[in-house]
Amino acid sequence: MRISLIILLSLATDVVLALVWFRVDYAASPASDASAKTTITAPGAGQSAPPADGTAGLATQNSWSDLQTDDLKEFVRRLRAAGCPEETIKDLVLAQLNRSYSVKQRAIWQNNFNPNDYWKPYKQHFDPAESKKNRERSHQMRDLQKSKTALIVELFGVDVEKQRLKEEGIDYENGWNFDGNLTFLPESKRDAVQKYLDGFQDKEQEFYASVQGSWDADARARQKQLEQEKMAGLAQILTPDEVREYALRNSQMASQVQSEIRGVDLTLDQYKKLFDIRSKYGDSIYNYGDAGNDADAIKQIDQNKKDLQSDIAAALGAGKAQELERAQDYNYQQVNSLANHYDLPADTATKVYDFKSAAEKAVQDLSANTDLTPDQQQAARAQIKTETEQAVKTALGSDKIYKHYMNNGGWC
Repeated sequence: MRISLIILLSLATDVVLALVWFRVDYAASPASDASAKTTITAPGAGQSAPPADGTAGLATQNSWSDLQTDDLKEFVRRLRAAGCPEETIKDLVLAQLNRSYSVKQRAIWQNNFNPNDYWKPYKQHFDPAESKKNRERSHQMRDLQKSKTALIVELFGVDVEKQRLKEEGIDYENGWNFDGNLTFLPESKRDAVQKYLDGFQDKEQEFYASVQGSWDADARARQKQLEQEKMAGLAQILTPDEVREYALRNSQMASQVQSEIRGVDLTLDQYKKLFDIRSKYGDSIYNYGDAGNDADAIKQIDQNKKDLQSDIAAALGAGKAQELERAQDYNYQQVNSLANHYDLPADTATKVYDFKSAAEKAVQDLSANTDLTPDQQQAARAQIKTETEQAVKTALGSDKIYKHYMNNGGWC
């Protein structure tokens, strides 16, 4: 709806310009050609009715109101017959079309325009009934856009709205379309896949309603089974290559990988390799809660994490593997955000992360050194802390930024 509003405002301006065009262009028409053209004025000026038999067509029409009609096909015909430039015709028709469809859109999402009980606390819990209504509204919006697009194509032969969005730098396929995440598929398959996903979404919402945010081992197992069922259903519609392309973009693992690579630049080939490696390990690298106090289970999780890093390094290189590991560190994320806020050098977060890693390694080595007395170890830890604090302050550039860092979960 945001894009529609922008277009509507833009086209409203074009309507005003069109009125000016009708005044100027036709007023300047040669009087000797009166049989073909007559002066067209704005509504309210001297008007004369067209012949009852309509044989003279637009040659005798002399007002804007004579051109206007709710029948868009007829509107286009009249404007062309009057000599209106094609681009202006598109402006006028799209403006009229957007006005009518904005009314329909408001009717679908009427709740968004109703006064809300702002004094009442926001409901945090998942509401299955409301979620289902929102899905139905989304389906109606998608159908509405499709009907609008079909009408535009019928009037002009092409989707001029889509063309204009592209000219304005708007990603039509992935933003304007409701099914933008399926644009990699042949158009002949998109509707069937969307229909399948719409139906499957009811199962997913029922599942989310049942777990209520409690992601224990049982919930994760059920979620995994549900994902496998979805992919099996898609395999009945798509080729194996198409199913893989869908998984790379829209699967649960894709969402997980995309959250893990924040701030790391990957090529498409690197992303695919990482996706396959992460799919191999699944959630076996972080479920310490399931392990409880089982030492062997905890040991296995730690080993899985090491094996994962080893596989990533082998596939993408040690440097890229280190970038990915660093990107998942909370402290690194905080420093990176801070560096962006204060416009610090691009490598600031990396430097602070390296200081942190070096300090942790020094403390581990110190703990393993049995030749030192407890007092000596304590003094050595204090020295490591002091040196690390000074290094971080230097990297951040000021005491003010350092205090901000420490007050927002910073580590030294």
